[in-house]
Amino acid sequence: MYNLDPNLAKKADVIGAYIQDTGKYVGTFLRAEKLVSAKASTDGIGFAFKDDSGRECRFDVWTRKPDGTELSGLNQVNAMMSCLKVRTMKPVVMNVKKWDTDKSMDTLQEAPCFAELMGKRIGLLLRMEEYEKMKNGAKTGEIGWRVGLFAVFQADTELMASEILTSKTKPEAL
Repeated sequence: MYNLDPNLAKKADVIGAYIQDTGKYVGTFLRAEKLVSAKASTDGIGFAFKDDSGRECRFDVWTRKPDGTELSGLNQVNAMMSCLKVRTMKPVVMNVKKWDTDKSMDTLQEAPCFAELMGKRIGLLLRMEEYEKMKNGAKTGEIGWRVGLFAVFQADTELMASEILTSKTKPEAL
């Protein structure tokens, strides 16, 4: 015997659990982990994002080189802070789901995260980006595709950071 559960029926519309298309998404950050690249010691933030339909993606935003040179990712992080009304943030150790290379699956792990960015609704423009795959620190010559962050907007108003900071009330830039 079965009884219709409309919520379960809606879940069937989600083709795959991962965001794999360029587009506009609204959801929350499940992880905003402080990163330092192993090779170049570049600072960044590793994100896990879940949209309102339940699809997820991961992407990294690189913000500063070791010598203090600012990267374009710092603009994106500041846009996130503006859209989420965050003035300052410092990493705190949290338990978050992240990829465990040894187990080849997501596991709950301690990581330094920016809690101020997590669990709040935010809008993202995501795009698929081509990249050259690497293995053991060397380029393989193979091409892959990954999700990249293109722009950020306030989930409820669709205002972008520049509009928020100039007190606009109608979204035009998005």
